[in-house]
Amino acid sequence: MTIFEKIEKHQAEKDYVKIKRDVGNKSYVLSHGYILDHSFDFVLLKVNDDFLFNGFTIFPISSITKIRHNDYDQFFDSIMEQEGQKKLIEMPYQINLESWETIFNSIKSTNLNCSVENENNKRFFFKIGEIVKVKKRSLKILNFDPAGYLDDEPTKIKYKEISAIDFDDNYTNTMAKYLRTKL
Repeated sequence: MTIFEKIEKHQAEKDYVKIKRDVGNKSYVLSHGYILDHSFDFVLLKVNDDFLFNGFTIFPISSITKIRHNDYDQFFDSIMEQEGQKKLIEMPYQINLESWETIFNSIKSTNLNCSVENENNKRFFFKIGEIVKVKKRSLKILNFDPAGYLDDEPTKIKYKEISAIDFDDNYTNTMAKYLRTKL
């Protein structure tokens, strides 16, 4: 079964999965949760940590090296069912997964902040904040730091440098309520 066939199967069956991704420089990232949607190029995952949902992540299908749904994941899935959590597997937003440009325009329309990452060890970056401008090959995001301070100017990020984005997670949503500017 191909990666794409596994994505379709696990999305249709609402299976809990662990996805191993290669983000370059022999760096591997493990994502886990429920596949809510996909396109030819991207996967949208509802993230789950310790039996609780914590936002959404989107990443390129081309980075996926393995999708796991073994006995451990099936047991986790049965606990989620018994805890009444599986009925919460839904997508409250319309996210167009055609390209990074359509993805960021979709998230921007929700008025939610997001985090944008390059998880490669050599080129690592993490920006979090409001999407200010979306262009054909890049976006601008008004980043905030862990103390809640907004940058003076938006940061430009080229799509080709992005390995994943997250949005509607507890950290980002909570921090966004308390942002401040430097004096």
